[in-house]
Amino acid sequence: MIENILPSVNTKNNLSKGLQSPSGLVQHCTALALSRCLAKYGSVLEHFHRIAGALEEDEEEGQWYKRCRELEREARRRVPEFQVVVAFSHQKPRSAPQAQVNETKVALLADSAQRLLWLYHKYLPSLVAEARFDVGKLLQAFSQDSGVEPGAGHEEDLPDASSRLYRVQKLHVLRLLKNSDQFNWTGKIGGYS
Repeated sequence: MIENILPSVNTKNNLSKGLQSPSGLVQHCTALALSRCLAKYGSVLEHFHRIAGALEEDEEEGQWYKRCRELEREARRRVPEFQVVVAFSHQKPRSAPQAQVNETKVALLADSAQRLLWLYHKYLPSLVAEARFDVGKLLQAFSQDSGVEPGAGHEEDLPDASSRLYRVQKLHVLRLLKNSDQFNWTGKIGGYS
């Protein structure tokens, strides 16, 4: 079953190298493949939980819940460490001067990174809990002044595709905050209270 969800071809090592690649295309394709695998994993877990609920199984002793725990254990061995995904989400464009930055490429990679962060929080929360990650830092996407960064406030100056991708990225951040129990609502973000 795990082979159908996360094929062994996509080993942890290969996926990690893909997310750390200097090529934006390789990073995006790797993030897309990993996102699809995590979405499928989540769908399987949801079906298992529905079956276990219909059978009124005990969460500790039920066979379907045991399969869920086994599936999670196996998935954790096949996906990149959460810190690799965090590093992927914090990367800056590798282009030279700001005038030459491809806004659509930057927006697409940022969207892919935020989607992965959200999927990890939703379907592999125990893996996320092991890492030190301040979810509140993602809210900087809503308040930055740079024209290249997500949430620049200058979205009317961006190409239409980039502007839309930044909006989707913000939705991923809000979904992630909804699923995270580690967010401190009273903390400060950068220079903002």
